[in-house]
Amino acid sequence: MSERFCYRCGISESEGGPLIDGLCQVCYRKENPVLLIDGEINTELCQNCGSYKKRGVWVDPSTYELEELIFEVADNALLEELGDSLDERVENFEVVSVEELEEINDLPVGAAVVAFQPVDWHIEHFPAIIIYEVRVKARLHELQHELHDETRHVTVYVRQTVCPRCQKFLGGYFEAILQVRAEGRPLAEDERKAIGKLVEEKVDEIMRRDRMGFIQDTIEKEEGLDFYMGSTSSARKLAQAIKERFGGTISEAYELVGVDRQTSKEVHRASVSIRIPKFRKGDIVEDRRGNVYTVEGVDGKGMTLTNLVTRETERRDWKTVKREGIDSVESEKREAMVTSITPTEVQLMDMETYETYELERPGIELREGEIYHMVEVKGRRYFLRKKE
Repeated sequence: MSERFCYRCGISESEGGPLIDGLCQVCYRKENPVLLIDGEINTELCQNCGSYKKRGVWVDPSTYELEELIFEVADNALLEELGDSLDERVENFEVVSVEELEEINDLPVGAAVVAFQPVDWHIEHFPAIIIYEVRVKARLHELQHELHDETRHVTVYVRQTVCPRCQKFLGGYFEAILQVRAEGRPLAEDERKAIGKLVEEKVDEIMRRDRMGFIQDTIEKEEGLDFYMGSTSSARKLAQAIKERFGGTISEAYELVGVDRQTSKEVHRASVSIRIPKFRKGDIVEDRRGNVYTVEGVDGKGMTLTNLVTRETERRDWKTVKREGIDSVESEKREAMVTSITPTEVQLMDMETYETYELERPGIELREGEIYHMVEVKGRRYFLRKKE
């Protein structure tokens, strides 16, 4: 059998190794480069929020320390470019450290390993410039004796811009209004603070998945709170979070605000309303059977009540509250001193009028001379608690 020669350099097969597509080992690697990346890459960083594009989608950074952020953005741009800049015969590649790549001398056909490191940078002003050394090892053909081993220097330019979310935010954009109200009464100050804190916590959580979930503005009104939201879905999620904590009902309404110039479709703005229950801790309520309770607590699932006759603490979910007709009842709260106690009755003196009266002895521990908070409902007096 006659000797074969590399058609590019003329070396014999016995000297240059098995020919691949008519080329010796060295010429095959030269004629079939693996690393096809451009020498320059441009990428952008939002100067307002630090976000950047990752696979075509704006994402929030893992750090807000400027130097680390610039390298994060540049690393990401380089990695994305690498994914599209390897020879099509590379079926899969892995990014490894420079030290790990140095030790690799064999790979399956169609596999590559990539390592990169910054070798020079200028990040004192924008555009920030980072120069990377990129090295790739790969095997494209089963007859290769040595792996492709290629090195290139790539310059990444990180430029400042304003992301679409920040453009909308800075322009005063909002898609929905979340209205927080209480049924039949204004929101109390402590409720406003608790709701504000809950909303602040939940917005941070929501914005990890919905970049438009920002609060454009918060308006305090006499009757409640209005949150101007960047997206309707975020307003719905906040309304649900408030309902789970405080209870209540959610409703939505829509208002036509214009027409989209690009699609010619009508643009509507949503009003998402969460109305929390009118009941609060300390309220006096009555069911349709005439049982009187003090409200011990209210949450998203229902109320905790204390029966003012039996002194038993009872739990009612919101469906049961509605079914039993539990509602606020007109009451007057007073203070009274226990003046005497018998096995069946208690004598008290009203601390304002000095009137004395008797009540059936309740199922709580009482002592003569102690003052108690009382409540009168429909002419009947009940013990609430001892005055501290």
